[in-house]
Amino acid sequence: MAHSFVLKHACVVLTSLLTLTACSIPASKNTATGEKGGGPASGVTEISFWHNWSTGPSGESITKSVEAFNKSHPNIKVKPVYVAADGGDSVTSKLVTAVAGGNPPDVMLASRYGVAEYMDAVTLLDDRAKKDNITESMFYKWAWDESVYEGKLLGIPYDGTARALFYNKDHFKEAGLDPEKPPTTIAELEEAAKKLTKKEGSKFTRFGLIPWYGEGWVYSWGWAFGGSFLDEKSGKVTANDPNIIKSLEWETNFAKQFGIQDVTSFTSSAGTNATNPFITGQLSMMVNGNWMISQIEEYNPKLNYGIGYIPTPTGKDFNTFVGGRVLIMPKGVKNPDAAWEFIKWMTTSEEAQSLKKITGEFAAIPSINKKIYADDRRQDKFLEVLPNGKNRPVVLAGNMMWDELAKAPDLVNNGKGTPKEILDQITKKVNDEINKKKAQIK
Repeated sequence: MAHSFVLKHACVVLTSLLTLTACSIPASKNTATGEKGGGPASGVTEISFWHNWSTGPSGESITKSVEAFNKSHPNIKVKPVYVAADGGDSVTSKLVTAVAGGNPPDVMLASRYGVAEYMDAVTLLDDRAKKDNITESMFYKWAWDESVYEGKLLGIPYDGTARALFYNKDHFKEAGLDPEKPPTTIAELEEAAKKLTKKEGSKFTRFGLIPWYGEGWVYSWGWAFGGSFLDEKSGKVTANDPNIIKSLEWETNFAKQFGIQDVTSFTSSAGTNATNPFITGQLSMMVNGNWMISQIEEYNPKLNYGIGYIPTPTGKDFNTFVGGRVLIMPKGVKNPDAAWEFIKWMTTSEEAQSLKKITGEFAAIPSINKKIYADDRRQDKFLEVLPNGKNRPVVLAGNMMWDELAKAPDLVNNGKGTPKEILDQITKKVNDEINKKKAQIK
């Protein structure tokens, strides 16, 4: 199916379509040779690789990956190109412009769930994957599913991120809670949060939990409550699933117990990194991603903390909201064989995927995670729940859906509607946009 509306309407592509991040690249034994248009006189084929990480662990992984690939592939030279975001983490307009102008990068690292919205600018990889026996069975289900739209393979899964409940063990001891037993049910979570919250006079000095803070997205809690964001048969978004409504009702009712103004004042003034309230001890529990481990190690290595599953109403059926990247080959690349060799090596070779440890992210291949994190007990809860990971719906308005759901708790807290009313509005808005885009491509 052609999706020409993306190129025609690049200016209205939503923010965050493309979350480019660091990648790791080791070596494969095969090399592409004899290709035209990109190689210097020596016979080396040069390909460009777009990413938007230049510093930190992610930047380090880019550098080491490219160096490793180039060393093991003497006939291919990968040139990493840092591309600054043009809005949030999105460089979508730059990609679409490059494809339309006939000068796209050979390979690009992108956020998986948003690729469907600009798939007319992407080369489908079904045939190449089939030829090289790259199949769904190699990857976590969520990683593969999020790389496919209407049965078409948009890219190859590169990595994964997951969420869990971080909790301060010292705070637990102080409040009379068992520091080795984090809450597993919503009821236990509520009770612990109340005991952990501290107030001096009229001012809160510590909150036990703020459900939507950090990575406590509507997605995170909606799945924890057993909700589904997509009707697979109809392809319609179901952000107003009854269980998702229940999750948002719980979030916002929970905050009311402490006073919405006090809670929102706290979250609006909270910092990040070194001043993250969990790291500074102002927040006792927090849903966050696996990358939080490296942040704690950097900014407060003495913090005594534990990691548990995101609680559910029943204390069973734990899952996690997963994100991550995919490697895509834009349409019109001059060196597709070399580009594919790089994509294939980065996504399926143990050498490349093992470099995930630099950033603390997960490989999209289960067996590799077991090897690289075998001695890191901090990752245990994440690794245990990854097979039950939940990915965002791959739809033609996925980024709109993300943006709208991100605003939902604040809308309810500010009296703009009940959880059901807000989620009904979001569901209608997103489905209308999907229908509009589908009509444009018929």
